[in-house]
Amino acid sequence: MKIYNTDKIKLKYILGIYKTSPDFPTGEDILYTMIKRAADRSEDMSDITFTSTKVYKKLGEEYGKNIEKSLTELVDTKQVEVIRETKDSNTYRILNNPYI
Repeated sequence: MKIYNTDKIKLKYILGIYKTSPDFPTGEDILYTMIKRAADRSEDMSDITFTSTKVYKKLGEEYGKNIEKSLTELVDTKQVEVIRETKDSNTYRILNNPYI
């Protein structure tokens, strides 16, 4: 099992100021949040999956437009892949974990 490397966390996440950005949440913010969640739950860092529903719950439904844009960018740049689609939610797998 790969380990979460806290030395790679950007200062904006340590200070919590990323939430004040007008573009919040960016794709990077989504990756950080889902990777941190997996690390907090002692999950395997090499195979992290999450749903769009979980992203909305963790980051706030009021950011829906930015969340959708950021998830699309993550897929387009091959940072994540869609592994399941339903009428209510998509499931994603992180392909490039910057924290391992």
